[in-house]
Amino acid sequence: MDVTVNIFENRMVLTTGGKSITVEPSAPFTSTRLLVGTFVPAVECLKDGLSKLGATGFLKGRPRLLILPQAMTEGGLCEIEERCLREVGFSAGAGKVEVRIG
Repeated sequence: MDVTVNIFENRMVLTTGGKSITVEPSAPFTSTRLLVGTFVPAVECLKDGLSKLGATGFLKGRPRLLILPQAMTEGGLCEIEERCLREVGFSAGAGKVEVRIG
């Protein structure tokens, strides 16, 4: 399943096949300097969203994610920010993760 993940400050919008949901973390993941400043709440938020979309679960393949950061991208993303977003995707259960500026 292909899922597009738009990441805003402390909010994610996941879209697949015309279906879209918005999820918010139980604890903030955005810091004053970074879109994903706290890793674990971001992973938990994405896992929750993927579960609600039906993209993960028993006998399902691992979803392919296109992650599009929508905030705090002035001047592009540095290598570390891209790696962090990729790791959030893999930690949430994705089989493939691509990061682009949205």
